[in-house]
Amino acid sequence: MDNIKPNQCMTDKLDYAFQWWANGFAYRFNYFNRPGRREDNPAPKVLCFQTGRFGLALDVEKVRLLRLGLIPEADPADQVVCQEDKIISLPPGQLALEVEAGGQKYVCSAGAIRQDDPLTFPVRMVEHGRLFHRTDVQQLVFVDSLGSILPADCRLEMAVWPDRLTLILEVTPKATLDSCRLTLKVAGDGAGLSGQCVTEPIPAQPGQKLSAAVTLWPGAENPAAERADDGVSVTARDLIAPGGPIAATRDSLYGWHHIELPQIPDVEAFARIGLSLVNDSDSPRTLRLAFWKDGNPGLTGCTPMIRDSEGNPTGLMVQLSKNWHLQKDRRMLYDGVWFRGLSIVHLPPRSKLDCEFTMAYARWGGLPAASHSQLCLIGWGHNQLWDQAAIGSWGENICYEPDATQRRCMIDDIRPLMVTPMSDDPAQRWNWTNNVGGGDFLVYFDAAGRHRPLKRVRTYYRDHGPNLTCVTYAGLTDDEAIATRMDVLLPRCDDMTRACHRFRYDVRRATRFSRLAFYQLGSDHYLWFGYEKIARGNESGLIDEWQPRKAEWEYENKGIECSGAVPWFSLHESVRPAKALGAWANRGLVIRSWKARLGGRDVPAPFASIFGTFDSYVPSAALELSPPPDVTELLPGDYVDCEVEVVIIPQASDDYYGPNENLRAALAEGANTWKPVFREAVGNDLQVRASAGKVLHNYPVVVDVDEKQSAAIDIAGGVGYVPITFVGLTDYRGYQLSQTLDGKTSKVDQAVLGNDFWQAGYDAASKRWGITYNVNLDSPRDKRRNVQLIFRPMA
Repeated sequence: MDNIKPNQCMTDKLDYAFQWWANGFAYRFNYFNRPGRREDNPAPKVLCFQTGRFGLALDVEKVRLLRLGLIPEADPADQVVCQEDKIISLPPGQLALEVEAGGQKYVCSAGAIRQDDPLTFPVRMVEHGRLFHRTDVQQLVFVDSLGSILPADCRLEMAVWPDRLTLILEVTPKATLDSCRLTLKVAGDGAGLSGQCVTEPIPAQPGQKLSAAVTLWPGAENPAAERADDGVSVTARDLIAPGGPIAATRDSLYGWHHIELPQIPDVEAFARIGLSLVNDSDSPRTLRLAFWKDGNPGLTGCTPMIRDSEGNPTGLMVQLSKNWHLQKDRRMLYDGVWFRGLSIVHLPPRSKLDCEFTMAYARWGGLPAASHSQLCLIGWGHNQLWDQAAIGSWGENICYEPDATQRRCMIDDIRPLMVTPMSDDPAQRWNWTNNVGGGDFLVYFDAAGRHRPLKRVRTYYRDHGPNLTCVTYAGLTDDEAIATRMDVLLPRCDDMTRACHRFRYDVRRATRFSRLAFYQLGSDHYLWFGYEKIARGNESGLIDEWQPRKAEWEYENKGIECSGAVPWFSLHESVRPAKALGAWANRGLVIRSWKARLGGRDVPAPFASIFGTFDSYVPSAALELSPPPDVTELLPGDYVDCEVEVVIIPQASDDYYGPNENLRAALAEGANTWKPVFREAVGNDLQVRASAGKVLHNYPVVVDVDEKQSAAIDIAGGVGYVPITFVGLTDYRGYQLSQTLDGKTSKVDQAVLGNDFWQAGYDAASKRWGITYNVNLDSPRDKRRNVQLIFRPMA
């Protein structure tokens, strides 16, 4: 048997799975009754899944399998996220759900009947990520030939891996059912896409759960071989508090080995599990690992990863999903406080892999770690996709709702870092801070004044962290006029919340608009506090400062041309609501890059506007990036390609209790003014030059290594810990980074527990790795300095 390394069993380029609503989500929940609110989407509610091997589409209200088929020559995930739907070209599928009881046959005729209660919305996303999706459709209705309804609660669950599909029919009778039998049949076009399960008839009592399940192996000529588990074993042990083995239990229904994580004493600790993965057969085997944890602490910010036996991060993907939602007076399936980390490992024949599962919580290499993942909403309500990102493990820092299900904005809760939390005790620390959130990407109303939300929104989790998160959202306006792609990034740091947002919009057909915003800080329906000052400027300093008028649902200023190389806006003197406890924060926006063609002509500089809002509490004003005032129509070939940075800044030096003394000093001089935003705008306007390798991006810094797997760069500027990624690597290990500052050269080493300060990512399409560091480029009194960095293989 061969002892192998992780680079011999990495994720395949087809190991991905997407889930989305084909026609967008139905906006049935109107909290605020605001102008332009879209109440309902009359289009069919079609849920789609697409992997590197197959795709399916399900009408959740008719419970009809519209499409099921193989996808030949699938593209890599980073291309599929933005592609047209290949699902619509697949052949029709067939799905039969039946229950026989008391001599009567009941056939499923409908599902997702009651959609007016957010808490019990009947299509529920449980786990959602790059490798695995679990979603169920509740409120299935079964009727017999006379129209009588089966007295039972019924649901259909779908568990989707890149190469494996499981359908589960669950029936819970409300009355005694004699001789009850379940039938589940599914058929699609292609090998491995048909199967059935017919249960033995039994008497069923009220509350007794009955189930039938079918697992398909799309594309497999011999499904029995795919199901085989002979010779495969998983051994796990706790490396922090050794006390014998940890059970690794095979679950044949979902195809994974379940490994329960130990509890940690506090969020400053790690979880470390030693793994021995063995394939003793003569054929390759795919291992699916499911790391589970029930209960806190640490779920608000955690990053799972697989490291090799020397502790090097490998880039093997571990999907991250979690939940912390509970109702006081009722329990629901899949609610509660839990974590699920899911991974795929491809083992060659006769091989053994020794590696380590590591869970970073609050810190990585002593610095607050960054994380971004799906947060399941079951137990809270709406039950759709919600993403939560954090720095450290003391609460949320920024959230996203790709389908804008609840408030019709994509950028939701935003919170400052390491300031006094939501408490009347000023000495309290390390907890959730106040929410100063609300924001959006494309806001588009057509010529008739009809809001055009996004449909077909897919999510691609590139990196969960812990040094730099990266997630892509991509969709299409529901009139199919504009295609969108949004990349959101969050870096590891110790000073303040900053998020990098990149967005690209491409106009597919001519469209006139009555209102258009390419980006919002604050949104129409999510801006529940006011502020007294807006300032704008560029790299030269302040251009203008004024008090916003906050006229509800009107533009105060429209078409402000943003001049200079680094335009910025500061929204400060924010007013803390009367009932809010703890520190408050201000917000800023820095425009890092801008390219656009609008109305058939190049637009070299961005424009901004101020739009008055009222979000159930007080009037306020949202900052928008907007088209030039004389552009009223978009033409095919028009586009916007923009990068912005959002910063959330403590209002007072005393509010911030973190370790970054340079931020504290800057706040002491300019807190609650425009100066901290100007500091960030100019300080992280990096000048990056490469003498070896190639600079691909200036902030965050991305460098492609040369043929010697090396890079040498000079960086001028920097505020805080700057993320720097080296790509094009032929391995995940064996490299080092050194820096030269003020004539002194030293190795970049932030390790606390050994090899715990960088992040590895793997691109399955190119079979290359990337390694990300966070290098401290801060300087006292923000003196702009030059730093030389050398990245090279170890001698």
